[in-house]
Amino acid sequence: MNALRSALRSALAAMSAGAIALYASAASAGDPFAFEWTELDKGVWAGVRPVSYNSPPTGSALIVIGKKGVFLFDPAGTPLVGERVAAKVAELTDLPVTHIAVSHWHGDHSMGMHKVLEKYPNAEVITHEFTARAIQSPLNSFTPPTDDDVKATRERIETALRTGMRSNGQPVLPEMRPYYENVLAHLDLTTAELRGLKPITPTKTMTDAMTIDLGGRKVELRHMGPGNTNGDIIAYLPKEKILATGDIVVSPTPYGFYSHPASWVNVLTQLKSLPARHIVPGHGAIMTDTAYFDALIEALSFVAAEVDRLAAEGKTLEETRAALDWTAVEQRVTGGDPLLAVFFDGWFKTPIVEAEYKIATGQDSEDLSAPAPQP
Repeated sequence: MNALRSALRSALAAMSAGAIALYASAASAGDPFAFEWTELDKGVWAGVRPVSYNSPPTGSALIVIGKKGVFLFDPAGTPLVGERVAAKVAELTDLPVTHIAVSHWHGDHSMGMHKVLEKYPNAEVITHEFTARAIQSPLNSFTPPTDDDVKATRERIETALRTGMRSNGQPVLPEMRPYYENVLAHLDLTTAELRGLKPITPTKTMTDAMTIDLGGRKVELRHMGPGNTNGDIIAYLPKEKILATGDIVVSPTPYGFYSHPASWVNVLTQLKSLPARHIVPGHGAIMTDTAYFDALIEALSFVAAEVDRLAAEGKTLEETRAALDWTAVEQRVTGGDPLLAVFFDGWFKTPIVEAEYKIATGQDSEDLSAPAPQP
């Protein structure tokens, strides 16, 4: 299941293949691309999806307004989101967008960027150098959903609602029904958005750090090591004490596709040392402390230690999966919520074990030369 991690590449395909349950939420029938905007400091706005795990995934956005220009962080997971973020900037200020930074290569943070650039064509687009390479790699390949994909998705959802059973033989949880109904209500819009995705072309890359002076306000971009991806960057406003993490932090459950668990622990530890009044995760509600970071550190430390141990004993990937006891870690992250347990399994446990197993057996968990597996 790689739809979430590869630029929404296979969102509808995954749903038609039976993985749609992994996207389930208690979302209302509202606009699936709507953001709620919060002013964190004068001229600093965060746009966050009310239901972060709605389908298709799209990351949160940050707008920072200085005296000379505007900085955006992860502004456009889909074309409609890009249009709306650009409209929000125009509503707030007459200043141009001068800089756009993308936290990592997963397209749910950037593949609607062309709509922002239509309004602000002179903006510099900044990524880590690894991200720039990943965007052009087979790992980021994208196939828009076909009419057959959409038809299969519709039929699968309708069958699940009618029978109360998912295609994998598991029951439809009561919390899933509003989600299925919401997907059906917006399937045409979602399809149009997925068909409108375009990979970005960075105009500038960085390796370790960069400071952007907007005039009276500075934004620091930092790469603290491999974590969610090899090219993660964060945006930090030291004066305002505002931190945007990209998918280094995702709530209510993390994403673990192609990731680097042991190094990720170190990255989170570094982030905890930054004074921050407001933390904007890649997906999920704005935070005011780092308590959730500790849950992520526990989960990632468990994966790194246990998968390495089992791989050293000669266990296969599937034997390793079967031998892991997630009870304590899962309880810490999900609080025993059965719906979050579904997300935790599909978006974290399954992919993160594969990623760490590759690392433990001398492989590259984020190999840019190999195409991503299709669902």
